[in-house]
Amino acid sequence: MKQYPTQSIKKKRIGSAEREYDLLEFLDDNEGLSIDQISKKLGWNSSLVNHYISKLEENGLVKTKIEIVNHRSQKKAYINEETGVKDMLDMKEIDPKVLEEFNIV
Repeated sequence: MKQYPTQSIKKKRIGSAEREYDLLEFLDDNEGLSIDQISKKLGWNSSLVNHYISKLEENGLVKTKIEIVNHRSQKKAYINEETGVKDMLDMKEIDPKVLEEFNIV
């Protein structure tokens, strides 16, 4: 009987832009969480979360604050309201009805 090598299933590699978008979407509903809290909820490594938070902060989309909680400093992430969602979108490509529905007019 001929034996065939087993094929390993490779995990799908998620691109940087896709992770950034996923993180922004998550933060939109979960602002003020620490890096550790975000990593637990998303199932990502905390170093990965910190990396993408830093990239988003460099691009002006996220703000962070260091807060003391239970005598420990924690980096917490917030959407940068000054930049806003409009700056991230190409407004010409979006149906005006969708913009109206989400109050982005």
